[in-house]
Amino acid sequence: MRKSIIRAMGASLLAGGVAMSLSAVAAEGLYTMDELKDADVFDSTGEEIGEVEDILMSNDMSVHSLVIETGEILGLGGNEVVAERGTFTVVRASDKGDFDDVEYEVHMEMTQDELKKLPEYDEDWWNQTSQSLQKAWENTKEVSESAWENTKQATSSAWYNVKQGVEEMGDEVEQATE
Repeated sequence: MRKSIIRAMGASLLAGGVAMSLSAVAAEGLYTMDELKDADVFDSTGEEIGEVEDILMSNDMSVHSLVIETGEILGLGGNEVVAERGTFTVVRASDKGDFDDVEYEVHMEMTQDELKKLPEYDEDWWNQTSQSLQKAWENTKEVSESAWENTKQATSSAWYNVKQGVEEMGDEVEQATE
């Protein structure tokens, strides 16, 4: 009887863990980087302000930011700025569903005045951002390792307490039935 109770409780804990991990999966769209590069960029008022010059990826291969070329007139005088993920939205430029005809637009969540305050894409920005991301990754790794150890200890302790409780309950049932 004790073994069946322990198995049932273990199965419940496992099923709960699986359910929680499945709910964390979010739906995503599918985009082609080739078509996103050179996409027209619009400010929050809908005015075209430039185009995507480059796409910067992070270590996990997600989009970190877009390099946007703004203010170009006849190929001269453009300025490259960095728009981090979360400051823009990518949408289809047309309703064409054809595989070969996919075009995108990038819509910024800021005005042209706010866009002028974005960091310029240059070597200083690159070096500073790379160092910051590497440090953040190291911190995340340390925190994750610590959290994992704490979770293992807490789970082990909880499992031991459940096992002890079930054994005591079994002993009490046996004594009551004698």
